[in-house]
Amino acid sequence: MNKNLARIILISAGFIWGFGFIANKYILDNGWDYSQLLFVRFMVATISIFIIFNKRIRNTDKETIKAGLFLGIFLFLGYFFQTWGLAHTTASNNALITAAYIFMMPIIIYIFDKKRVGNQTILAGIIVMLGISLISVDFKELTIAIGDFLTFIGAFFYAFHIFFLGKKAKQKDPYVLMAFQLLIFTVFATINMVIFSGLPKNILSSDLNIRVLLAAVGIGFLGSFIGFVLQSVGQKYANEAEAAILISTESLFGPILAILFYNDPFNIYIFFGIILVFFGIVLSETDIKKMKMMKKNNRKKIEYIEEK
Repeated sequence: MNKNLARIILISAGFIWGFGFIANKYILDNGWDYSQLLFVRFMVATISIFIIFNKRIRNTDKETIKAGLFLGIFLFLGYFFQTWGLAHTTASNNALITAAYIFMMPIIIYIFDKKRVGNQTILAGIIVMLGISLISVDFKELTIAIGDFLTFIGAFFYAFHIFFLGKKAKQKDPYVLMAFQLLIFTVFATINMVIFSGLPKNILSSDLNIRVLLAAVGIGFLGSFIGFVLQSVGQKYANEAEAAILISTESLFGPILAILFYNDPFNIYIFFGIILVFFGIVLSETDIKKMKMMKKNNRKKIEYIEEK
């Protein structure tokens, strides 16, 4: 697989997750709590991946299983805080603030790999954080809503997940790796639900409750199975910093879809926040040095032709 196809795959995952913000918010707004949502989503995803990739999973090795279980811990913590935060904020804010992992990624890469990320990537991360600040900070009272803060903590764990997944996906079967991430996630989600809420009640008692259940099952299959398989496959052929940026397109798709289809509030801060996040993502994916070099070479070719 070439890098361009990997990029398309990662952006596709971002689009699916962008839609997922609306589905999650719809479920939370109609009676379920975050622990019930996480349980159903990831139970569906786990069953799906173990059925579809059963042969690969049965033939795997212990190292891949260990790696998957390790990654699943960070995946669970990221989703736990993000979904908890979504219960106390808008889908737009939740989507945009999740992009904070772009800002964290260069720091994590430097700490673990002793590799300095380019100035352009760092600048892109700062711009993304400025955009996030515009939509999450109450400038009248200089406070941050609890839902936005919880979402930010989730982004912290996502950054670690993306970093370590990028390492392991290049060494192991990405489908099997994701299967055991989803498995350990479901174990934690089950424990969390049993302790704090129990199973959703009366799920078939009305048309609304049936629609909520179908939404949870649907986003479990699309967002937690298809989306994460796409991420694992895409990260096999992309570096960690680039993958984080491409996946973060979920933070553009999320608020745009939520504003258009879920009546999320829209104001000047959100408008400029979206612009800054978008600009940061584009900047991080644009090779300015290469563009300048190509422009310089083209100029030389034109001058050479004119001289002839």
